[in-house]
Amino acid sequence: MKRLVSIVVPTFNCQDIIEDCLNSVKKQTYKNIEIIIVDSFSTDRTPQIGRRYGRVYSFGRDPEQKNVFAVPYQRNYGALKAKGEYVYIIDSDMRLNPEVVESCVELIEKKGAAAIIVPEVSYGESFWASCRALEKACYNRSSRSLSDAARFVKKGVWKNLGGLDETLGGGDDWDFQLRLNERGYKTLKTKVAVMHYEGNLSLGKQIYKKFRYGKSVLDYFKKHRDKKTLLVKQYSLIRPDFISNIDLLAKDPIHAIGMIFMKIVEYAAAFCGLVYSQLFKEEVNIKNK
Repeated sequence: MKRLVSIVVPTFNCQDIIEDCLNSVKKQTYKNIEIIIVDSFSTDRTPQIGRRYGRVYSFGRDPEQKNVFAVPYQRNYGALKAKGEYVYIIDSDMRLNPEVVESCVELIEKKGAAAIIVPEVSYGESFWASCRALEKACYNRSSRSLSDAARFVKKGVWKNLGGLDETLGGGDDWDFQLRLNERGYKTLKTKVAVMHYEGNLSLGKQIYKKFRYGKSVLDYFKKHRDKKTLLVKQYSLIRPDFISNIDLLAKDPIHAIGMIFMKIVEYAAAFCGLVYSQLFKEEVNIKNK
């Protein structure tokens, strides 16, 4: 019998998009799948929709803490509840190619991998969504990008590494990949991508997200201070993937300029988040209902 794959989906007030995500999971060619939704106290119909597809747990930051990034807590909780031999962490705004789970299982079982990187193809309605799509296209063109991080992992490997570092906010995925590398776990990248729906992406939304990410970036730097060269490349405004794919940017100069401008704004927001974290210490209050 095929091994069970546990797909973990953190959610919060995403009733307009969650059903498309869960439908794409149900349409996988690989059928031995369980769906675990970890909802951070949504006030819309997200939990009710989720229950039609899998198990729903209420777990995450205190609803009063609007400025706290708690997704790593949700992901770890979902992995803890997972019964599968493999764990796949996705987001509510993702749409899975029907073959993505099968391709990941095949790479693990036939190629001896411990973890799989799944490329993300961004799309959306706004100008900034197109800029984001161009950025992701640069990462996807590389056989291994410094922005890549595995989301499909053997459950045993996940447990051995202690899951995600919940203190790192937006850097939790990069940190997990570095720990996979340090422990010698083989990571491969599948050619089967998932679609990442950016919707009507705005600069304001990106500023808010990167501000929250920035609050934990100093902790990420301290944790991996022995990898200064890698950190410089990861956090460089002009990343190696942009340079190696300059032809891709040249074909779409308007969105390339927009992408660079968006990155500058994101870096400024992250820096503000870093400064904020040094001035105001926040304790994350996690609830389990």
